[in-house]
Amino acid sequence: MEAAMKLFEDRGYHVTTVEAIVSEAGVTKGAFYYHFTDKEDILLQIQDDYIDNRLRNCERILASTDDPLEQLKELIHEALIGIVDYRAQVAIFLQERRFLVGERFSAIKAKRDALDDQWMSVMRAGMEQGVFAPVASPRIATLAVLGMCAWAVTWYRADGALGMQEIAQQMTNMVVSGIFPRPGGAGTA
Repeated sequence: MEAAMKLFEDRGYHVTTVEAIVSEAGVTKGAFYYHFTDKEDILLQIQDDYIDNRLRNCERILASTDDPLEQLKELIHEALIGIVDYRAQVAIFLQERRFLVGERFSAIKAKRDALDDQWMSVMRAGMEQGVFAPVASPRIATLAVLGMCAWAVTWYRADGALGMQEIAQQMTNMVVSGIFPRPGGAGTA
């Protein structure tokens, strides 16, 4: 799995061969096929591990408080810290999931939709309670924040000027300031 993740992240799924994976891992093709049915099976497991982790974390956050603002802050933080802990999986999830087909794609899509629905429930609750300004539909607001968080995988550097904790705090502040209603302006620019 580690060898495949490294190669998928560096080269891409499409150009990575089973031969390259077994060479990188230092195993035989027989060992590969003992554990996996094909290359797409590895991609599915990488995607599955990542999205399952995200779903568990999201469920934990939603169970910890009923306050949509606190939930959103924690969700943003979790998504960004996940980039540090699961950088390869995040990059592969974003760039390579299109190579899953049939039932494999359907399984990942269902989990991705469940994650989106959890985030959307927070946005919807925040808007209904007047905590968030209704500047966009809950779906658009969700996709915008998720996209902002996910895109950090392309520019975040562990050796950069800011650590991910500080980046997470700044991005959370930016989102909250952008959707929190203002007296007299209630979410309009």
